[in-house]
Amino acid sequence: MGVQIEAMDGGKLKLTGDVETVLDLPASAVTDGFSFAFSDGTLLKGHHDIGSGRCHFAVAAEGAGIVRIMREGRHDGAKIDGQIEWMTLACGSRTLCPIHAKAQDDGRQLVLDMDAKEAA
Repeated sequence: MGVQIEAMDGGKLKLTGDVETVLDLPASAVTDGFSFAFSDGTLLKGHHDIGSGRCHFAVAAEGAGIVRIMREGRHDGAKIDGQIEWMTLACGSRTLCPIHAKAQDDGRQLVLDMDAKEAA
């Protein structure tokens, strides 16, 4: 089935599909952005344009599922089609950083191994 993410006014995200909930984003997500990681390997970044009040999404890494980003009123919406076993949300400007980042950087929330893997 997948997951659909609809941005709402007031720093909220409505999730439907395999996950049904409304997320209240913390202030750091509204000012510095946020990122979703999905079990299929998809990474989705989002940010609020404070001037216009609009929420935007962009694919940071493609996974096995099909991702569609579309405008819904003032905000972007995202639909991730495919089998999603889990997803996680990280908030703030330093949510996605390479695994080589300095360990003392306490701002990291989601560490990624960004090294390229070559086929055998």
